[in-house]
Amino acid sequence: MVKKIHGRRKRYIPISDLRNRKPRMKTFNTEKLAKEYAEKLKIKNYSIEKMRYGLGKKYKIVLE
Repeated sequence: MVKKIHGRRKRYIPISDLRNRKPRMKTFNTEKLAKEYAEKLKIKNYSIEKMRYGLGKKYKIVLE
């Protein structure tokens, strides 16, 4: 659990959408879930790949 930030320190850390970080990609536990999500968004040209970091248990959608 993370400690709550108090007082002066809270003013120096941006809390809203001012964070300097790229959005993370959507990942799925199974290929079936990834395929359903792509069809829901009506994506035509895509492929499903296994993630390359960690234990490689998740899948991602790659646009072609």
